[in-house]
This record gives sequence, C-alpha cells and structure tokens, in this order.
Amino acid sequence: MQFLISKQIKMKASTKSLFMALLISVPFISNSQTPVPKLVCPFEKGSGREPKEAYSWEPRDEKVIMISNVDSLIRSSVNGTVSNVSATEDNRWEVVIYYKNYYFWYYGVAKPMVKVNQNVTAGQNIGTYKMGTELEFRMYKDEQQMDPRNFLECKIPRATD
Repeated sequence: MQFLISKQIKMKASTKSLFMALLISVPFISNSQTPVPKLVCPFEKGSGREPKEAYSWEPRDEKVIMISNVDSLIRSSVNGTVSNVSATEDNRWEVVIYYKNYYFWYYGVAKPMVKVNQNVTAGQNIGTYKMGTELEFRMYKDEQQMDPRNFLECKIPRATD
C-alpha cells in the first residue's frame, strides 16, 4: 500500500514538472515565429501590378508583376542567402533568396549577378532587368505562398483598387 501511495505522489510530481516545463517553454515557442521584415522594392525605379490572368487560380496565385520603363537592376528585398540561380525555358533566369523560413522568388531576371550560397543584403543588386519584360516576384513562408504586397515598401495596387 505504501508503495502505491509513493508511486502516485511521484507521478503527480512528475506530471506537475512536465506541465511547468511546457508552461515555461510556451513563450519561447511563440516567440520563435520569425517576423517578416519590411521588404525593399525589387526596382529602384519602376512599378508593379497584380497579374492579369486568363483564369483564376485556386488557391489564388499571390505573385506581383514588376515592370519598368527602362532597363534596370533588380535588388534583393531582404538580407539573406541565395538558394537558387537557374536558367528558365524562356532564356531568362530565376533567383531565389532565403531568409530564415522565408523564400523570395524572382522570375524573369535577364542576367543574374549572384551565385548560389552567396549572402546578400537588402537593396543589393542581384540581377538585371530588360525593359519590355515582366519580373514575377513571389514570397513563401516555408511552402505557404504569401502576398508580398503586404510587406513591400513600394505600393503595388490590387486589381480592385
């Protein structure tokens, strides 16, 4: 009998310790969320627009189309590391920059100026843009697509604006 009472007290104590450990760690878990920094506009001079699609995607395709009236340099929107630089089927390039658990995807780069694993800073030139083309800018948190307009320092109008 004494053994059972002793075992129950030990179980209650260990359950209480586990609960306290979880309670103490909760603020650390919730604070581990990486805040999204304010994003530098990919063009110093230029603008963007919502994509004009022949049909609508489900879920919605949250990209921004960047355009400029002059050949221009494309800038990194964040401090980060280049995770991908690859040629596309239409003789342009895509550059992907990784920041914590965010990915920033630039599609339609005329000529890349960065290499894989290179560290870049916000505002640093990462490639060239050719007038008359479109630069697609996408943002992902892990694998979840996000609308970059909510974070860009340049204002990109929505089709409903």
